[in-house]
Amino acid sequence: MDAPKNHHLDRRADKIAAADVGADDELLTTREIADWFGVSIQWLEIGRSKNYGPPFKRLAPHTVRYQRGDARKWLRERTHKSTAEYSRSETAA
Repeated sequence: MDAPKNHHLDRRADKIAAADVGADDELLTTREIADWFGVSIQWLEIGRSKNYGPPFKRLAPHTVRYQRGDARKWLRERTHKSTAEYSRSETAA
């Protein structure tokens, strides 16, 4: 299965990124990033295995962390002013 063309959080990605506080180099757990994004832990786990979702770091075989700055950047890349703009960025990729 390919990565989804859009995520349900795309419409609010700019608000999620703007509302967050914390240092860019801070490492967040899967639970913390799920709470911040308003998504399930399962959504993040599936995203890791199917190669979509925010970038992550594997620190040990069963230890995954998300760097806050990388997550903010990923959210900003998902921010669009209109659905037409979103469609153009998908075809350019």
